[in-house]
Amino acid sequence: MKTSLTRPLLSVRGASPRCLYRAHSSLAERLQHEMTTRKIPLFYDYLYPQPSHLLNLTLCDLLLRTGSCSIARTATTLPSITNPSPLPIGHHLIYFPPQVTLSQLLPDGTDILHTPGDPFTRRLWAGGNVRFPAASPLLDGQRAVCIESIRNVSVKGREGDEKVIVTIERRIGTVPEGESESQTWDRIWTKDEALAGEAAVIENRDLIFMRSKSGAQIAADQALFGKPGRIVKAPSGATLRHTITPRKSLLFRFSALTFNAHSIHLDQSYTQNQEGYRNLLVHGPLTLTLLLSVLEQHLRGLGLRVDHIEYKNLAPLFVDEALAVCGKPKNGGGAWDVWIEGPDGGLAVRGTVKTCALYGDDE
Repeated sequence: MKTSLTRPLLSVRGASPRCLYRAHSSLAERLQHEMTTRKIPLFYDYLYPQPSHLLNLTLCDLLLRTGSCSIARTATTLPSITNPSPLPIGHHLIYFPPQVTLSQLLPDGTDILHTPGDPFTRRLWAGGNVRFPAASPLLDGQRAVCIESIRNVSVKGREGDEKVIVTIERRIGTVPEGESESQTWDRIWTKDEALAGEAAVIENRDLIFMRSKSGAQIAADQALFGKPGRIVKAPSGATLRHTITPRKSLLFRFSALTFNAHSIHLDQSYTQNQEGYRNLLVHGPLTLTLLLSVLEQHLRGLGLRVDHIEYKNLAPLFVDEALAVCGKPKNGGGAWDVWIEGPDGGLAVRGTVKTCALYGDDE
């Protein structure tokens, strides 16, 4: 696997437009074949309450003003599996961490599971969607699995400045002890993406892989630190708004809970001097967790829950800079427009949520 992941790509600088098109098409076709046939091991986990409890403790102070904190500030007692609670919405993100060795981490701390290889060495979380087709599994210590596969790969941009978009699908479901991998695949995975099988959570992630920046590009980025950038206007009329300021301690804890060593969340020098960002970036999955946590508690008061969310990350969010989770109902309340604004009021994340009635056990 390591050889195929690091194989250099063909350079076509100076070629004719027709050659460039063929090279672009050839690159896209090769990556589509290589990556969609890549075998990713099943990720097993046991659904104990500890990780979810630690995430609650981490987020509690940030969510108190909305009533979203389900535990008291001083409640540090681990919940019991004899009276288990369901896996909270969004908390699936801290289970099933990437099971890789240190040698399977790239220089920026990301793993090799989804990378297209050199020269596409920079990774960003572009967005995705999550469905919750069944009741959340209980945090009672039962065995569970995450089946992960690369569904699609596309290449966009001009030669020399291409972006590789890798779409990953993850399906999460409970697993009886002793069940074979083939039986698990047959129950939970489906070739038809629209079918849920026996999955409790179905998530698609779009990761963008880009070339390393040149010294000149980084210097140009650094010259803009502290200056206002382009702002995408956010929607108006929010009926839900909650402001959070992510600190370094939040980023560190979320990195630890998700087994994520990506340097753009942990190493300010790397982020500024290698990626050209002014400060540490807030994780894409952390942004999603904050969005779902605020929205879920608001919807609960209306007797609703999130059935499906689709979102796109439009601009980076940075440590120590306030963000606002916002939303408003649409189409008579069966769906919501949701978004996150940066400190300047610009649009950073935009999404749509479909809602449905709470399960009886959730009321």
